[in-house]
Amino acid sequence: MEKIVGVHFPGLKKALLREAMEVFFEVREVPGLKKKPSTSELLDWLKLLLAEDIPPEALRSKDRKTIIPPLHGALLKNEQDVHLFERLVFMTRAQRQ
Repeated sequence: MEKIVGVHFPGLKKALLREAMEVFFEVREVPGLKKKPSTSELLDWLKLLLAEDIPPEALRSKDRKTIIPPLHGALLKNEQDVHLFERLVFMTRAQRQ
């Protein structure tokens, strides 16, 4: 996957790539998604992260299950999955408080 990203984004900072890949694969594991994010969504999301100059630190969290990644809608293929993802994150947050 990193090679594919490298073709589309040569010179992408390793820290951003590492954090983005971790988030991408974690989102793919979210139970109940109708369509898991694919390479295309990862590339679209990276393009947005770069355009908005989002730093790798913004993707990092002590507990990734309670953070919604910036521009997360680009990773998900449909509105229903976006709502499901957001609900799961908020439910997890509420359970931990």
